Amino acid sequence: MKKYISIILTLSLLILASACDKDKNNGKPILYVGFEPAAEVVEVLPGGQKTIVVKVYAEEGHVPGNNVNLTLKVDAGAVAGTSYTLFPESSYEFQSMDVMMAKYGKSSSSATLKLSTTGLEYDVTYALPIVIDKVEGVDEWEVSAEKQKFLLIKKAQPKQGSGTQEDPYLLYEPKDLEDMHDLLSDEKMVYFRMEADIDMSGINDWEPLNWNGSDGTYNYAIDFDGNDHIISNLKCEWASYSSFFGVLYGSCHDVTFTNAIITCAANSGCGILGGYCGTGDKHGEVNRVHVQGTVELTGSKTGVGGMFGVLGNGTITASSADVVVSSPQNYVGGIFGYSKKDGMVSDCWTSGDITGNQRVGGIGGGTDKSGTGVKVINCYSTAKVHGGFALGGIGGHFNLDQSSSVSPMTTYPDNTFQNCIAWNEEVRANSTAEGDLSHYSCGMVVGYTSANNTLVGCIRRPDAVYNTAIFFDYSDAFSLYDQNDASASSPLQTSAVENATFNFPYHGKAAPAGATVSSIAQGMGWSAEIWDFNSDLPKLR
Repeated sequence: MKKYISIILTLSLLILASACDKDKNNGKPILYVGFEPAAEVVEVLPGGQKTIVVKVYAEEGHVPGNNVNLTLKVDAGAVAGTSYTLFPESSYEFQSMDVMMAKYGKSSSSATLKLSTTGLEYDVTYALPIVIDKVEGVDEWEVSAEKQKFLLIKKAQPKQGSGTQEDPYLLYEPKDLEDMHDLLSDEKMVYFRMEADIDMSGINDWEPLNWNGSDGTYNYAIDFDGNDHIISNLKCEWASYSSFFGVLYGSCHDVTFTNAIITCAANSGCGILGGYCGTGDKHGEVNRVHVQGTVELTGSKTGVGGMFGVLGNGTITASSADVVVSSPQNYVGGIFGYSKKDGMVSDCWTSGDITGNQRVGGIGGGTDKSGTGVKVINCYSTAKVHGGFALGGIGGHFNLDQSSSVSPMTTYPDNTFQNCIAWNEEVRANSTAEGDLSHYSCGMVVGYTSANNTLVGCIRRPDAVYNTAIFFDYSDAFSLYDQNDASASSPLQTSAVENATFNFPYHGKAAPAGATVSSIAQGMGWSAEIWDFNSDLPKLR
């Protein structure tokens, strides 16, 4: 009797399990695509991105009885006959088109879809029809007619701001950059803040923001906050101060420029950021800015740099330039071409290739007649420096712009080079007159300096290619040697070279064997709050 009862119980459990399976899966699975977040219309800010999670769901009572693998696709033809516009292919990216749904599962794993506003217009509703392409693991399945839907997307109308410090104008896309021209004022500082990376590929010739001001006095004051975003593909060939700003009057901070192309064909200084950083009583300030690109002068103006042609009344801190700068004229530099009174560059680095006629430096080309009190502190350069003479790994010509009859021993420009590291691969001259040593002054730190400048704690790369001229080799006549610190009270000592009357280089001291720029910089006391020393070359934080 007990045996029969056991058989009956077993059969009952099997019948119950079968009934449960039927409850779980009432026939073939019915599937549909769903999105998270499940907004009726997804809005994406111009210049921004939004991530959407895409899943496949099974209707209640119609789940798959096996593990299944599903592949999704975009069905562009499904938009035909609707009131929607097909979402452009250039504006979305699938991380994966494949998902998996477990046996008796009601939702699949996730596919990730990234949306952008590339090519979108305002006030247009776009549709992206994402459908199930195939299902592996079941013989028959169908799509839910009720729950199948498009992903609807609109380009959001952004908050624009009012241009004050508390409520800056907000920049999302190239048109917002162009609209800046109409928002500038010669009566007050105007504030701007980037809210997205901006690609300027569609702007063939950018007009600098402040190239003449309303009355020719460069009086548009700007505070430009990059908000840690990128401006890419800036192209400018403007007649006056070809660059992004023209003349920077105000502040530029926390922004990166990549693949900038600046061409200067006219009689005007130029750089990626500006022809001038400040001028007269108008101060310019740069903080935490990186520029990468090319600057080429084909005109007749002196003063060309990776960031600025002229450091007029300005300071540049915690910034960098990876640039190719070329000019047939004098005063060419990785950061600035030449500096006027009291310009300062601190905690900066440069790399690339800097080429000029003469007075060329990895950081700055030199100073003009008013260039007193200029300071370059805690900077390094790995740039290649090429030119005729007065070439330096950090600075080119820093003895004011005096006539050849004025000796660097009797000038007092009060310029400072402190704790700088000339890690340039090469500093090479291109003299075309064999044996002419009259103006052949090059230095691994400063090419031609007043002996009374403040020259403190600077270090050079010990294996640099120095003064091996492109046409004639002068390395025997002009050798590298260590020099002690110098100041007005203790003038720089240089080694005399016969027939080289104006040979006043500053080479600093050679780095010890095995040293890196990071180890040298740490030994100099560079700030760990500004610099990251975890690789051979320090990186700005």
